[in-house]
Amino acid sequence: MSRSVDTLVVFHDHGHGFLRKCLRWGFRHVFVAVLNNGYWIVLDGQAGVPVLEVVAGADFDLAGYYRREHGFTVLGVTAPRDRPAWPLMFGTCVGAVKRVLGLRAPWVLTPYGLYRCLKNEYYNL
Repeated sequence: MSRSVDTLVVFHDHGHGFLRKCLRWGFRHVFVAVLNNGYWIVLDGQAGVPVLEVVAGADFDLAGYYRREHGFTVLGVTAPRDRPAWPLMFGTCVGAVKRVLGLRAPWVLTPYGLYRCLKNEYYNL
């Protein structure tokens, strides 16, 4: 039996890092939205500064909004948050998302690498 999706991982092309031009088009930045206490809460490491904000109520189709209005790639996941994350992670957008998900994937360093990992292991939406 599959758990319901309570986390959205959102990929897009508006990265800010100095390696931005080396990253795959459409996968230059990633952020995460978590459903908690009836609200979607977004953690986005914009230009190295983490921004945490409540963006919508639980009844809002946030995945659809990001796909339709912005053209972002969105994965709904149910990642194994009950285990500790890998102890060493880079302070990047990918590292922040892996930390929130509790994802042990030390070889995943880019947004596209994270997309491939999640698509193969945890994708539900």
